[in-house]
Amino acid sequence: MPDTKTTETEAAPAKTVTEQLDALFAPWNRTDEPGLVVGVVKDGATIYRRGFGMASLETSVANTPKTRMRIGSTSKHFTCLLALLLAEEGKLDMDAPIRTYIPEMTGPGGDPTVRQLVQHRGGSRCYLDLAFVGQGMVVPPRGTALESLARQSGRNFAPGAAMIYNNGGYHLVSIAIERVGGAPFEAQLKARLFDVVGMPDTASIPSDHDITPGIATMHTPGRNGWRRGLFPSDEVKGEGAIVSTIDDMQRWMAHLRSRDLFGSAATWAALTELPRYADGSLGVYALGLIVGKYRGLNIVHHSGGVMGGTCQMLTLPDDGLDVIIMANGGRDANVGRLAEQVVDIVLADRVGAETPTVATKDFKPMLGDWWSEKTGMVYSLLDEAGVLKLGMAKSAQGSPLEPASGGRLVSPGGGIGEIVLEPKGDTLVVHFGGESADYRKLAEDAADADAFAMAATGAYRSHDAGGTASIEQQDDKLMLRVSNDHGAVRSVLTALGPTLAVAKPRSSTTGFQATIGLILKDGEPVGFRLDTPRTRNLEFQKV
Repeated sequence: MPDTKTTETEAAPAKTVTEQLDALFAPWNRTDEPGLVVGVVKDGATIYRRGFGMASLETSVANTPKTRMRIGSTSKHFTCLLALLLAEEGKLDMDAPIRTYIPEMTGPGGDPTVRQLVQHRGGSRCYLDLAFVGQGMVVPPRGTALESLARQSGRNFAPGAAMIYNNGGYHLVSIAIERVGGAPFEAQLKARLFDVVGMPDTASIPSDHDITPGIATMHTPGRNGWRRGLFPSDEVKGEGAIVSTIDDMQRWMAHLRSRDLFGSAATWAALTELPRYADGSLGVYALGLIVGKYRGLNIVHHSGGVMGGTCQMLTLPDDGLDVIIMANGGRDANVGRLAEQVVDIVLADRVGAETPTVATKDFKPMLGDWWSEKTGMVYSLLDEAGVLKLGMAKSAQGSPLEPASGGRLVSPGGGIGEIVLEPKGDTLVVHFGGESADYRKLAEDAADADAFAMAATGAYRSHDAGGTASIEQQDDKLMLRVSNDHGAVRSVLTALGPTLAVAKPRSSTTGFQATIGLILKDGEPVGFRLDTPRTRNLEFQKV
């Protein structure tokens, strides 16, 4: 008799898109941990709409498609569109210095234009990053953000010279919107955007301490379970305060495509117009939106992160695909990568090759820490599972690198503008923000640790940080303590040389990653300079 059996491969039918998406999100389909909500639209029709995991472990409420969650920095392009509408009416000039609308900004923080601030090209320091350095997770009184920004006598870089992600710029633009629009920022968003598009469950909520009906609890891992994710500010505005649902966000993404309810053609074009930097390169960060490619396909997207939650909004304008994923602490829920995997599944016949990574084996002699006295920054070349990545301020994790011509390596723009690495013998040339600097490789040395401790120990103060600092030996560790009127942060210092150290968080919930470089005068230390990935040139004077 003929063999009528079929192989297992022949018998198994191909999985549908829904089955593949179910399998992708299956790890969060549980009742004992927080999770996420997902919405996928193709050519105007919802093809996937589900909730996974728990909205609240405390009350045993599950996530559903109707669950409201914080979208964090995905809020930013709403702010930009509101500013553009006011500019369209002649009430706001996108290319006027921000002090035009906030005269309190008398220092260098008042120089950047509205447009530069929302493109993260203003060069000013951020109130949130300064707060993490000086007070950690303590919630300061309302109004502190503007006070901190107005106090700055220094800055990260000159306006327009580079790009570093800056929530403080969006805070200032939100205040300008309030003043020229004649109503609270939150009310203008509701009246001019949310109500018009039909987003009844969307609102801008300045504080996690305000009770908001239907919103999921944000969860962060704790030593013995889970903790609430509460953002340490009562005055978050256009930088990341929006709460929404996947249904409302799908309506919004549909309108990003149709653009038929408000705004001129020029306004909508400006929203995704890319900036050109001083060195002639084209940026990828438009007005609150990142415009680029994924596996050969055009994409427009922006992520968001809050304490205990993340969000990714991804739209492919040429392919009619919209993806929104919001998580409230789901374990290992990388919403950015998950959104890309949704694209892989839904557009399997369209996606091109993956962006190539850089193999560590080809750059083994370059692994380690590199420092420039000119910039104060430490870059690290890291091996993560055989892939070469770039870290900053001696962080444990890095961002992907891509190969470029001439043996160069590129960290693509996004959170921080494009960084180009050019190995040249014993030197690593780093191109960033239109400038280049030579970096030399560092080696930790016990004698350097003793020399740094002897030179650095003492008390300090900083006008721009709005507080004081001390460096002192405690048991077997050298400790940095930074404090202001609202709180204090302690970090462990590890010497990288006789005048250089890296500060690392003392705990997983408070602290900051930074390089600490001593400032010398006639060979004697008179202060130190603190540099983080987002805060540069913050000086403390010895007292």
